[in-house]
Amino acid sequence: MLEFNETTQNAQKLAVHYAKKLGDQLLIDFMSSSRDVTSPEEATAVIKGFWEMTDLAIEDNHNNKSVEGISDIEFWMHKLFNKVYGYMLRNGFEEQWQNISDQR
Repeated sequence: MLEFNETTQNAQKLAVHYAKKLGDQLLIDFMSSSRDVTSPEEATAVIKGFWEMTDLAIEDNHNNKSVEGISDIEFWMHKLFNKVYGYMLRNGFEEQWQNISDQR
């Protein structure tokens, strides 16, 4: 599962917020730490969703919005990037990460 602790709670708050905004249940469950990614297809879907979430966060940050009481969105999205990227590498989905990231 994607793991968060006290020091990274804001990253998870943003993750769940943007996943809900996209309305993707797999993404919501993954970002909520309630399920793992179990196949290359799920990894691809989560990675695509992560990049869509990032686009939403960039827009909110650009417009100086606060989300869930969090104003330093860019900082926390960097933390989230490291968590999602690390998870994909540890679980054998580096190829999916690279393929999706190269399309951006």
